[in-house]
Amino acid sequence: MTLAEGAIWSMVPAQSQWPEFYSWAHDAFALTDDSWGGAGANSPSDGTLPYGKMITAIYLLCYALRDDYIPQWHARNDYVSSGLAADNQYHGPFYMRFLNASDAEATSQTGRIAARDRTNFKCPLFDAGGISDDPANRASVIAHESWHHWQYKHDYETDHQTGPSVAAGMEGDWYYFHGSGAFDFGTLWTYDLNANPICFHSPYQIAIEWDADLAEHSFGWVPLIVQQQARYYGNTRLTLQCKNRIGYRIGNPRPF
Repeated sequence: MTLAEGAIWSMVPAQSQWPEFYSWAHDAFALTDDSWGGAGANSPSDGTLPYGKMITAIYLLCYALRDDYIPQWHARNDYVSSGLAADNQYHGPFYMRFLNASDAEATSQTGRIAARDRTNFKCPLFDAGGISDDPANRASVIAHESWHHWQYKHDYETDHQTGPSVAAGMEGDWYYFHGSGAFDFGTLWTYDLNANPICFHSPYQIAIEWDADLAEHSFGWVPLIVQQQARYYGNTRLTLQCKNRIGYRIGNPRPF
């Protein structure tokens, strides 16, 4: 277990202490697929198994941000609402499953015929010692993958981009830079193509903005190592996975 994982895991009450949260997280994020049975669903308080690691990430997503209006990119409830599996203004219904594969951290399947859409969370997000095995990263992946479902609901292409500034062998997205006051709290699901600059988001951008908010606008109980990891993952994505070159880095002043 990494330092960041252990730090958050120690703060999440055990299932016996807070059964309501575990039940809610299971249903609200649709961790209902049988694939989680062999990944720790029967031991949800075990922070070393994939299911337990999803619980720590969901806990971060739901409770870590303190909602500093304007400096924060988006409200905590915006990220949570996007991540929830039920049909809402962000996306149609989907479910989450564990997939024993190593080709990516996660993938989303949208527009399935006669079947519910889904997000596949894969081994790199959970493999002990792996570069992706981190609760802040895992929470950002939940937000990122939810945005593929947003794209599908709003009739946008769900594939990622390559080149010119995306690192060789990697996938990325356009980054639609906006001031931290461009989206009022509660309006992340909206977009405006007539604004200047346009108000729009891509999946990697959602992950980056969550990383930035966790790094800079989290409650005092969030361990420093978790904030530092969020900054690391966000800045790595800004450097390697934005199709347009972005000068902003987490830690720089935000434009209002």
